[in-house]
Amino acid sequence: MAANKTIVTVVLLGLVAGTGYWFFSHSHREGATDEKAGATSSTALGDESSDAAQTAPLGSSASGAVLADLAKRYQCPGTNMDCANNPNVASSEKEALWLVEHGYPTLDQIRDLNSKSTAEYEADYKRTGSKVSQTLWAFSLSTNDQVEKATAVLGQGLQQGNIFAYYVLSDIYMRQPDLANLTTSAGYMRGAYLAGDAKAGTIYAQKFGHLSPPEHANADKVAFEYFTKLGKGKNYPRP
Repeated sequence: MAANKTIVTVVLLGLVAGTGYWFFSHSHREGATDEKAGATSSTALGDESSDAAQTAPLGSSASGAVLADLAKRYQCPGTNMDCANNPNVASSEKEALWLVEHGYPTLDQIRDLNSKSTAEYEADYKRTGSKVSQTLWAFSLSTNDQVEKATAVLGQGLQQGNIFAYYVLSDIYMRQPDLANLTTSAGYMRGAYLAGDAKAGTIYAQKFGHLSPPEHANADKVAFEYFTKLGKGKNYPRP
């Protein structure tokens, strides 16, 4: 099992560097939301370090320090990665906030995904309710032979506005032998685009551009179904 996780991590990190997109890997932290004041940037991302961001709320009332911290966490790492098209990189404070609110882990979180167990991720999500932690929990489930539960968690995420759940589901339906279905995988990626992530359109072209016209048409039908039924037809334009 450990070897399989390592292989998946290496493959997906290779995708990050080589093609400008990635789906996920395995393990790190997650986030938190305060029903009255919102979440701090550190808790929303699962970072328990003590910095100025820990005590300031996210959302419309977020302080400049919090937004600056988020932007730093989601900034381009300065490698040979195609940051312009990477869905987990933000070019502004507003875009970084959008990523947190819609379940996108940071690149550091992706690289550190093996640091927690599935049980810890579940506890994190139940404690905080953050969409980032929901994403990490679902991925951990999928890499630990609990794919059915992972898809259920992600389906719930779609209903809650977790747009990155589309990416994870697309990966699951491409990577998992028992579920492998190219049209379904493509449909989920297209769903992320319909939900408001313009970068998903570029990734769709990179991953599924080889499909035939009928296959693209089928993927569009699948995407519309998931977007309207699971995503409730809600669109959250990426800044």
